Amino acid sequence: MNAPGALNPIPAITRLISSDSHIIEPPGLWVERIDRRYRDRAPRVARIDGSDWWIYNGERIGSVSGRKKRSGGMADPVQGIASKGAVLTHSTFDDVHPAAYTPGEYVKENLADGVVGAVIRPTQGITNYCIDDAELFGAICRAYNDWMVEFCSVAPHMLKGVAMLNNYDPADAVRELERARGMGMAGGIISVYPGREQAYHQPRYEPLWAAAAALQMPLSLHVLTNHNGPYGVPFPQVDYSLRVNADYWVRMSLADMIFGGVFERHPGLMVETSEHEGGWVPYFLWQMDWTYEHRILRRRQHTATPRRPSEYFHDHVYVSLIYDQGAIEQRERIGVARLMWGSDYPHEQSTHPRSLETVRALLAGVPQDEAEAIAFGNAAQLFQFDPARLAPGPMLAEATVSVG
Repeated sequence: MNAPGALNPIPAITRLISSDSHIIEPPGLWVERIDRRYRDRAPRVARIDGSDWWIYNGERIGSVSGRKKRSGGMADPVQGIASKGAVLTHSTFDDVHPAAYTPGEYVKENLADGVVGAVIRPTQGITNYCIDDAELFGAICRAYNDWMVEFCSVAPHMLKGVAMLNNYDPADAVRELERARGMGMAGGIISVYPGREQAYHQPRYEPLWAAAAALQMPLSLHVLTNHNGPYGVPFPQVDYSLRVNADYWVRMSLADMIFGGVFERHPGLMVETSEHEGGWVPYFLWQMDWTYEHRILRRRQHTATPRRPSEYFHDHVYVSLIYDQGAIEQRERIGVARLMWGSDYPHEQSTHPRSLETVRALLAGVPQDEAEAIAFGNAAQLFQFDPARLAPGPMLAEATVSVG
């Protein structure tokens, strides 16, 4: 780290890999592509009071995120609908920029922004994790994954899809993870918090951990994927207090996995936390280690973890962040080799179209090799990008999808 008073040079970052990007699903994705026997129950879009909402079982479980106009928490509330948090976007699919669902345009927008590689997650698919019908949810996952593979096929060296996984049925999740690997996907999403009754220390998940390790498919704990709704409440009830405490849920799942010995039994398993930023990590590691040393070892209690919890975190957990300056300042405690950056494109809080500018400012004062690892190299390694096939830097919007 730089000495006090030293100059803070801007690192010469010329290209980025976004470890956390998204698409906006077309309104008909599930009703048109899901197995026919589930189509009458599939999530669908309905226009209510001038806004498009994703509906399941008669309830709002998501909203369409617009990018042509800035929506989200800055929008005026819709009369009669709770609107206390940035999750409710109050827009229509007409407001969505075509690049959010059109592969060729998606490539051009990202290349022009300096993002030469993107790890892509769903948008509505994330809040679909509140659907606890395991059979239906498995079909939802398959339909999305098929669409995502088609989306990425225009530039597979640059676009890496992360598969939705049905962790409510671990055997089904294993089958889908194997299928996803065969289709060229780069990882899988499981619920950030499946609830205490289905917590990740339980033996029922052992086949999933083993498969993910064997297939070298990292598993993502992404914000909003709680089993009982975003941040643990139904979608319309999300407020700012829940929003700013989102890391609670990922800390619970990571602690369950670490104290439950998951990483001790599966040394090849990698897990990634997405959109929880990272400033919480140092305290979390300290608290786990203190608990391990003072409440487990000192009391001579049984433990499934012969090493300190922080060691498992440093060996197995990657942290994706967008803006968190505090995490960068504490990068040595978190682990430089485990930090990644994501643009969150095309969502409202995305760094697009100033991603290079944003990342250079975020990493000011960071040594060049560490800055390159955070902005590019760590994600390239985890998600198996070939750097030689990626574009050398920002490209004009008229770039073609064949570049690289």
